[in-house]
Amino acid sequence: MQAKTNPFTLGADYALCICTYKRPLLLLKLLQDVAAQTHSPEAVIIVDGDPASQGVANLLATMDLSVAWRLWYLPSNHANLSYQRYLGYKAARNLNAEVLLYLDDDLRISQPDALEKVLFPLSWDKEEIFGVTATFQMVGYSQQTGTATLWDRQQYNNGGIPLLVRLFGNARKIPPGGLSPAGQRRLPLDQGQDYAPVDWLRGGVMAYSMRALSEDCFSEDLFAMYQLRCGKGEDTFLSRKVRSKGQLLLAFCAQVEHPDDDLPKSYPYQAYRFGYASAYSRRLLNDHYRGFDPPLWKDRFALFKSYLGTTGLNWWRAISGPKKHRFAFAWGYTRGAIRGLVQKPTARNLTPKIDWFRDAEDALHNMIVIQNGRSI
Repeated sequence: MQAKTNPFTLGADYALCICTYKRPLLLLKLLQDVAAQTHSPEAVIIVDGDPASQGVANLLATMDLSVAWRLWYLPSNHANLSYQRYLGYKAARNLNAEVLLYLDDDLRISQPDALEKVLFPLSWDKEEIFGVTATFQMVGYSQQTGTATLWDRQQYNNGGIPLLVRLFGNARKIPPGGLSPAGQRRLPLDQGQDYAPVDWLRGGVMAYSMRALSEDCFSEDLFAMYQLRCGKGEDTFLSRKVRSKGQLLLAFCAQVEHPDDDLPKSYPYQAYRFGYASAYSRRLLNDHYRGFDPPLWKDRFALFKSYLGTTGLNWWRAISGPKKHRFAFAWGYTRGAIRGLVQKPTARNLTPKIDWFRDAEDALHNMIVIQNGRSI
């Protein structure tokens, strides 16, 4: 799918939301990159998961980027990426934005028109494009900057997948751009086109038409999983809901960098907890694989098959190359898979004392606007 030949126009103002947690210096670098983009947001919403430290608040109050945007600061009452994204959506709705762009706080954007190209398809009149994501240049963790588990998973994803998995695993049946019922993605084929249809968006860059976002695209069950550090895939969850309403695209023509300057903040990277979250989160993704429709029996079977095969593979890797973190990851994944089979993850089960939507309303009352380095 090639870009249209007419000059870029986005009939609607767009709001940019950056959810951040203990990364003020990385956030500043990203805001500087956004300030250099060819298409500027009308509003920038910073959802701070660590307001008590005042690191982000102090940064926003003192920086001077000489930009025209109105900058909003929203202190979150939960350090929880999926919940913070919901707060960003609510804020954008209150600001009457027609397009919402999410960016991760640890990205860099050197391509000057990257955001323009991500937003471009949302202005097409004759096609129901409701979401767009970008391509990523992944630097990756080194053995020095990452943990042993992250390094292992990186090597696995970069070509260490065993032949039997490639031949008989669930992912082999996924079409280009598709998603399996167990949450495995497959990239579309890059044949020189500007855009390609996909069934998922990458969380680092997600642009949505606000027409497609609604309260039921967000889930307190997902908030609860992230609160207890046993959730992953919030980007897949949200984009699958939107995919039920219209088309999603990957912009080959827009590239951002993910330099991995910091360890993950939104999910655990310790071996046991990483394994547990990787497995248990698959259950929630499977529950919502068909968007607003319930999963089919074949979706459940695909999840069971994925659990069984991945558990066996994890233990085989631990036994064939014995290392403490591999056994911890395998045990964590096994326990997460068992729980995923026997207990549906819900906010009632996981965080019964938290009223997520009431807390969200409380947080929104504390949002302030910062302009030219001054609160007004």
